Amino acid sequence: MRIVGIHGIGNHRRGETAETASRNLSSIWARSLGVDRADVVVVYYADLLREFREQGRQSGAEDELDELTDVEADLLTHLLYLHRSDNRRAGTTVPQGRLTAPHRRWIADLAESWACGERIVEWFVVRFVKEVAAYQATGMIRERVQDRLRTALEQHRPDVLIAHSLGSVVAYETLHLLQDDTAPIPLWVTLGSPLAIPTAVFDRLTPPPADGLGTRPAAVKRWANLADVGDLVAVPPKGISRRFHGVESDESCSIDALDFHLAGNYLKNEKLARILKTL
Repeated sequence: MRIVGIHGIGNHRRGETAETASRNLSSIWARSLGVDRADVVVVYYADLLREFREQGRQSGAEDELDELTDVEADLLTHLLYLHRSDNRRAGTTVPQGRLTAPHRRWIADLAESWACGERIVEWFVVRFVKEVAAYQATGMIRERVQDRLRTALEQHRPDVLIAHSLGSVVAYETLHLLQDDTAPIPLWVTLGSPLAIPTAVFDRLTPPPADGLGTRPAAVKRWANLADVGDLVAVPPKGISRRFHGVESDESCSIDALDFHLAGNYLKNEKLARILKTL
């Protein structure tokens, strides 16, 4: 089984070239999946996002909530608002603008509700919005990231494409650029995907959703989604199957109480193993 993977947030490998990072991630994914190393190629793109963020930014602000740009702060507002049960019940709209002060209170509430450390949650959500904002920014970064995935698909012709986290957004947009007879993908699996997050991700996709719905890319024959019940960015629950046409399965799982988004935990999950056996 030939597998191409594409990683998610928090995977910048300092001091490694893109080629070395790809090889190392491929080895890690192969061990987690329990398959031969030669069968797995992981597309690495975190260096491109880091390159964009470091342009004109001060050092030491990499994971600081107070150093978010307006765009990043707006993304964070939308993400945290999804987890506020009082707002979901009331059906109120998301406040607009830079609301740094409420962010800390909302993060504290979220950490308490999920029994996680507040600093862990803060690091995770800040890392998420920074990398999403970098990918979504206008310019060449988006195209360069997509080109790495497109090249890997054309070279390796995988049986399975596994896209984790932000990688599922990259994959969705890249796959829509392919002709269905150029690099057909028998099975696409998304893990911990933020594709269905309203406004911050879903409404900014290319191609844009039509009548409130996205669709399975024509290059993909089957699409399966797997999301941990506590994954902070795989929201709303069952959002992939509700927001996108052509999703064959949309399953929940429990990978880890604290490492609720870690790729390795998803890759070791028995539900993923069952999905892969359907090929």
